[in-house]
Amino acid sequence: MIGLARIYYFIVLIIMFIFVKSVSAETSSRVTELDEIVVTATRSEIAVFDASQSVTVIPEEEIMASPFDRIEDILRFEVGIQNYSHYGNQTGGVSSHFSMRGVGRNRILFMLDGVPLNDNFNNSIAWVAWGIIPKEIISRIEIVRGPTSAAYGTEGLGGVVHIITKKPEGKRETSLKVKVGSGDTHGVSGLYSQNYNRLGFLVSGSYDESDGFYMVDPEGIEDYTLKRYREAGKGFGKISYSLNNRTDLSFSALLYDHKMGKGRAYFYDDLAMDQYRLGITYNGDAIDLTGIAFLNSAEKTAFQDSFVSATNSYTPDRNEMFPENLVWGAELQNTAKLYNRATVTTGLSYKGISMDYDEDYISSTRDVGATGRQETVSTFIDIIADFLDNRLLINTGLRYDQIKNYKGRSWDTNTSTDSSYNSKIWKKYSPKLGITFHPDDYSTLRTSIGTGFRAPSLFDQYKIHVRGGGRSIRFANPDLEPEEIVAWDIGGERYFTDSLWARLAYYQSWASDYIGTKTTRSYYVGSRLYTESIYQNISEVDIYGIEAEIRYDIGYGLSSFLNFNYNISEITKDEENSALVGKYLTGDPQQKYRAGLTYSNPDIVNGSIAIKYNVDEYSDTENLIKVPDYFTLDLSVWKKLGDNLTLRLDIENLTKEDEYIQDGALFYGSIQIDF
Repeated sequence: MIGLARIYYFIVLIIMFIFVKSVSAETSSRVTELDEIVVTATRSEIAVFDASQSVTVIPEEEIMASPFDRIEDILRFEVGIQNYSHYGNQTGGVSSHFSMRGVGRNRILFMLDGVPLNDNFNNSIAWVAWGIIPKEIISRIEIVRGPTSAAYGTEGLGGVVHIITKKPEGKRETSLKVKVGSGDTHGVSGLYSQNYNRLGFLVSGSYDESDGFYMVDPEGIEDYTLKRYREAGKGFGKISYSLNNRTDLSFSALLYDHKMGKGRAYFYDDLAMDQYRLGITYNGDAIDLTGIAFLNSAEKTAFQDSFVSATNSYTPDRNEMFPENLVWGAELQNTAKLYNRATVTTGLSYKGISMDYDEDYISSTRDVGATGRQETVSTFIDIIADFLDNRLLINTGLRYDQIKNYKGRSWDTNTSTDSSYNSKIWKKYSPKLGITFHPDDYSTLRTSIGTGFRAPSLFDQYKIHVRGGGRSIRFANPDLEPEEIVAWDIGGERYFTDSLWARLAYYQSWASDYIGTKTTRSYYVGSRLYTESIYQNISEVDIYGIEAEIRYDIGYGLSSFLNFNYNISEITKDEENSALVGKYLTGDPQQKYRAGLTYSNPDIVNGSIAIKYNVDEYSDTENLIKVPDYFTLDLSVWKKLGDNLTLRLDIENLTKEDEYIQDGALFYGSIQIDF
């Protein structure tokens, strides 16, 4: 049946483009879309229409019109993306668990102005601190689907999401917004941006609080007795200076601090993050040069409890501390045009990571900790060549990464263990090849093949992870190997008319050495299950699916989108449990439907509706627990009064799907003043 399904979807793809080719296209205004530029796909400017991988660019106007403040909620409506997090007043921390094209959680590379955001020390599989990014500072978001290691190295098994911030312009932009809503949520944010001759400034900041919500654990393992709460402040500043008409300098800083409760009295965390970036660009007649240097710093304390079976309650247990863990690096890139027929981008990059971890136990002198260092040295090349008067484009790339782990150590005085680990080096070559063909001025056919890998994080290799009030212990494994993937896709897009655009793609991937957990011991204390496990490379996964999306400008102020993703992620090997062979990865629905309708009429009112419908999802690895199909509807209405005042009402989860929270629909209102 699986083989027949693959053939069926491939035939559908071919039939669509036979039909598309037969439809005439008369247009003049769509040139803007045809010329829309993306830089993430090839590390140099290329039209989205010319890219050999499936690419989406979300512009500033669409970001600001969204009813959501957090970037993760905006992304959840893009085709091929699954966000595992709930709504719930966003008190689940700043992390978010994404999957793209069915590769599994958090195997996507996330960047901010070229700086990687994936956290390699603070959690398993490198979560991303989405909550730190104010959406007011964003110029656009670029999404590239499929492995991206040929361009960016580790992390991007499923693809890359690149957030690009605004450049201060000549016209002054100043705004102040006050927001209130469900869960006694309230906050204030502001933005100031202006350019003075060669010097530009952009400053944005916000602070918000929320009493939060009650968590719901569908498997009945966790006991949540309190509402999760949030106290968070963030700020972003950017300075740009033009040395001349060709050379620009920029410096930016992103600061974030929060305290978040997680449902029990002594189960919360404090986090402070600082991110700094220095960049230079030179645009010449024959070459373009880009250089960046960055430093990401994080300091976190996670306050943990333990379950006492005798009293059936939780008591304070320990403080997990990450004191000023760092990610730093630099990159230099050169892009050259050769005979107006080829664009060649070459570069060098370096990234270093330090992890230091220590536990302080409240009622004992037990000392537990871990430390480690990782550095990556890389070189890359990307070539775009066009033929047949830009009808045919061939994109090829190759990247070499050398990753070194060293100074790895973990200890626990309770078990009298203190282990130091030998250095380890991985050498990875990541090639890619893509072909784009334009049968006419309004159609694109594309195919690509590429590889991806994800190096084990320092967390996976050195830190013991204790959760569930002490009922779940995962041991680190210094012998882990990188996860790998090989993927190809085929598809295309078409502008039918001025107002109708569609895209379709079929993809297939083979993933190996997936990092999972092997259970080493399980036992009961009373009715409560305790487990011990260890990280291992245990799984191979075959993945395939289709993506289809349509955007239609209806007219009369109405615009709409509809997309669909059918995805199968099937385990074909599992060294821990052979019974899992033939099962599907958890948390990623096999069918994902997304739709939206926007009405724009400044004289009356503006509004938008966003719909999400997920089908066939499992929450356990054995596929015994099927998540009920769920449908969510989000609504936003806003009205600008005069030139300076905007009123807005946002309703999340209007259909009251619980999505692991009890609150149902969430209501927010805001007032924004522009001056």
